[in-house]
Amino acid sequence: MSKKVMLIVVLILSSLMLLAACGQGEKSGDTLKIGALLPMTGSEAPYGADMLNSYKMAIDEVNAAGGVLGYKLEIFNEDDACDPTQANTAGAKIVSGDPDFVVGGYCSGATIPALQLFLDADKLMLVSAANSTKITDLGLPQTFMVNSPGGQQIDIFIKLLDNLHSQNVSVIHQGDDYTKDLSDLSDRMLPPAGYNVVTTDVMQKGEQDISAIVNKILAANADMVLWCGYFADGSNVIKQLRNGGYTGYICCGDGSSATELIVGSGQQGEGVFVLSPPYVNFAEGGQAYIEKYKSSYNADPGPYSTLCYDTIMLLVDSIKRANSIETAKVVKAIEDNKYKGLSGDLSFAADHTHLISNFIVLKINAASGEFEFYLK
Repeated sequence: MSKKVMLIVVLILSSLMLLAACGQGEKSGDTLKIGALLPMTGSEAPYGADMLNSYKMAIDEVNAAGGVLGYKLEIFNEDDACDPTQANTAGAKIVSGDPDFVVGGYCSGATIPALQLFLDADKLMLVSAANSTKITDLGLPQTFMVNSPGGQQIDIFIKLLDNLHSQNVSVIHQGDDYTKDLSDLSDRMLPPAGYNVVTTDVMQKGEQDISAIVNKILAANADMVLWCGYFADGSNVIKQLRNGGYTGYICCGDGSSATELIVGSGQQGEGVFVLSPPYVNFAEGGQAYIEKYKSSYNADPGPYSTLCYDTIMLLVDSIKRANSIETAKVVKAIEDNKYKGLSGDLSFAADHTHLISNFIVLKINAASGEFEFYLK
């Protein structure tokens, strides 16, 4: 065999080996692309902007430290507007952008329609905020919920009820996958724990007058109202409850864990409780994080900032442990990982839900315009 022919054979074999490696989940090039499904328009857009900023801050730190396995990270996002129909389009755009991994998911109702698209495209998905049990029910093998699931939220709500010696609960939801799921969990979990669900009502998004709901709550002698909806309508609910004569406790689910709730509620928000993901203000190392975030984005980090930051750091740590970017290997590394991040311990149950609850209870201090830590 001539040297020329031998050289050609070697080049062909080298090319085939490279293609085989790429086909097994590895890639050529020096960049890992991360797609992000986020609400960048609509009433929940402030959450989407904060989540994207938090991802970027983590990515900048990883890249400054040299990247992972020789790759630098980059992120692109598509807007789901917290709308299920738009989420389908946004998910398809993310898949067409050929990311190596996918993150995001704020509104459960908009996250769920896109998840099957990511599964079909063999894209690992880390859901940073959405936590409806309907996500778990899908049983998707490459999807992980970084935020604690709804059942753990009701667990800490029960702890709050016990602390306050409250007994009769009225529940208000907004009919979507997340808020309805939280309401259903309340109906299922509160009575066995010794608490009464005395009324359950639906308030449509943007609805201005809920006086009929307030009257039902008063007639039922509720001493606690659980608002399952988002902050955009939460301040209106608080005001109408107080203006309508309700003097009992009010607690909002994590969809209302935002400083905008405090601003919108004004003095009538005083003493309102909020079930919250790990709030950066009360996290170990939180003040340094806040200062860095502010210097980068000229804003305060939001309630899901730590979870989003940790989403990227968990992914990077798991890629290192797997020594690979192949989906199946990284999934296995995440399953085995017991990562400790800014938001606390991040490990997963067999169904890929957050294993240890990260929920805390905050309380509005209207005078200072801030949340205070209440219990964990």
